[in-house]
Amino acid sequence: MWDWLRGKNDPARAPAGVVVDAGIPPQERVAELPLPEPLFIAHYNGFGELAENAELRALLLTTARAGDFLRDLPRRSAQRLEAEAGLEARFGVPVDTVARFFRVLHGEITRRMYLEAARRREGAAGVSFALIHPEQATGPQRRIVGADDFGLGAGVYPFTHIPENPEPGKENPYIIRVVMKKDLA
Repeated sequence: MWDWLRGKNDPARAPAGVVVDAGIPPQERVAELPLPEPLFIAHYNGFGELAENAELRALLLTTARAGDFLRDLPRRSAQRLEAEAGLEARFGVPVDTVARFFRVLHGEITRRMYLEAARRREGAAGVSFALIHPEQATGPQRRIVGADDFGLGAGVYPFTHIPENPEPGKENPYIIRVVMKKDLA
């Protein structure tokens, strides 16, 4: 492999992984992603395009919890699952439907991981929520970004009171930023 830093080939150097793996040593990668079953079930039921089938639910949950789910991204995960388990033939579920559902789960998982990292950040007080597409937001979504229930400012929440996606089965519509204690003073 070409070593750009030294300007020469270095066969001992391992090939680089995909972008999601960048900077994360293998020993720090997770084997199972943070997706509690009740959250999965809420999104599964809210999505409304998947059959009520325990085997299908278990298969999708196992796939979404696997450590490589974030690396593979929703579409590739759905395609891999179709190739391995025959989703359309067994359950009548098109790959595109599974990919859209996996997008919802992907957003929830990355959100949880971001919030967990933010909690550990020294000097962090909480997070602020802003809408990605305010013009498309529903009333419950607007309430989350407009509320000042904790006296920290509109849309700012302490780590003990982080709101969930108010519309299970739909992609999380928020941009989340860490708020530092020094910024609240």
